[in-house]
Amino acid sequence: MNFDNLRDKVVLYVEDDVAIMNSFSKILKKVFSEVLTAENGMDGLEVFKANNHIDFVITDIKMPKMDGLEMAGEIKKLNPDIPCILTTAHAEYDYFLQADEIGIYRYITKPLNITDLLTAISEFIDNKKS
Repeated sequence: MNFDNLRDKVVLYVEDDVAIMNSFSKILKKVFSEVLTAENGMDGLEVFKANNHIDFVITDIKMPKMDGLEMAGEIKKLNPDIPCILTTAHAEYDYFLQADEIGIYRYITKPLNITDLLTAISEFIDNKKS
């Protein structure tokens, strides 16, 4: 699949597992124009507030200081149109319900498949254009 529609986009990637964050960030940097990172929801929210050019948020759910659902909810209050993808190793029904209430675009379970992730973002952008 061609991901050229992502080349000019900026993504915020929030993940508390530094090894996963570093390896996925390297891949994301090959696709997006800029990749901003944070290691917890509190820092992710601050990065979002400090950068008004973020096009997409990818976040883990279970993190210290502030979980990804809470962070996404706060981000959605600041910008209801920002698309968020939640990633987690836990497929718990309560997370699905909370994610739906917040208006999360997609929920992807770990281990992450980079093609699935990029396809979800690319489809969102293409659907938004039409």
